Amino acid sequence: MIDNAAPWTDMGESSSRRVDTITEHDVYWVVDNYGSYGLFLQAKNEFVAEDNTISFSGIDVIKRNLNGRGELILLLNNKDDCPIFYKICEDLIATIHRYDSDAIMVNAVEARLQRWQELLKKENKRGISLELQMGLFSELSFLKDHLYPEIGLVQAITSWVGPDNDKQDFLIDDAIIEIKSHRTSKGEIASISSAAQLHSEKEPLFLVSYGLTRSENGESIESLADEIRSLMSSCSEVSREMFETKLIDYGYIPELETQPLACFILDSEKTFFVSDEFPTITPLKIMSQITTVKYVIDLASCTEFEVPTNSIFQGG
Repeated sequence: MIDNAAPWTDMGESSSRRVDTITEHDVYWVVDNYGSYGLFLQAKNEFVAEDNTISFSGIDVIKRNLNGRGELILLLNNKDDCPIFYKICEDLIATIHRYDSDAIMVNAVEARLQRWQELLKKENKRGISLELQMGLFSELSFLKDHLYPEIGLVQAITSWVGPDNDKQDFLIDDAIIEIKSHRTSKGEIASISSAAQLHSEKEPLFLVSYGLTRSENGESIESLADEIRSLMSSCSEVSREMFETKLIDYGYIPELETQPLACFILDSEKTFFVSDEFPTITPLKIMSQITTVKYVIDLASCTEFEVPTNSIFQGG
């Protein structure tokens, strides 16, 4: 990645420069009268609503209609926060790239800003938690070790829907996969967060469980993500941007990390076929009045449901 301040370092006050990777829409790097770094998006038409519900600590978000066109401006208050601000700008530019329609693009940009607002308002502002690191480590391991060889890298990343808050983690043509991780020292358990997590109208559904041990000799989510980035070197920019967006949505934002990331050794990998007999609590098994369910499965007692991982790609 280039230096975080690179778009603005050679720009004087009250100046602007078009983002040269975007041709369909009017997007500019800007420096205001006070020397603040910014990103300026000018829509082709006025915004239907000028109401702005997005706010960040240290970043001004201005939404307005002027001279018949909508304008969305982000300005950074403190240059010490440039790394995370640049990350937000990169993400918005990647979003803008995906849409030809001006109106759809503007809606998508506002949705991304709302997502960033949620991420930056989380209680744990010191970075991604150990629990989330374990989950992301396991999902990236499955993507790299199994999905990539079987269906290709671009399709593997497209099928990774866990960061999009889907019920399960991966949706492929012939199967649904839920990934769980546990500390090897704590036993083979899977914490299920909802009645829908191990239920789907589409079959087959598989549960892949990873046993992890924290160790300085292991890999981190950063090293795994870098491995996948290397594999994507020949992929399209859209695919690479999709991968980065999913990492952000999962909660992994390197610019927010103030502590070294954990490293893990993968001790075990087990795959279970979630049949009708598999121990689950699903919407079909509970009363409709019950709206929230969380439970834990002892996978050590589920050996009769264990299958080879490659059976996921062979129709079960």
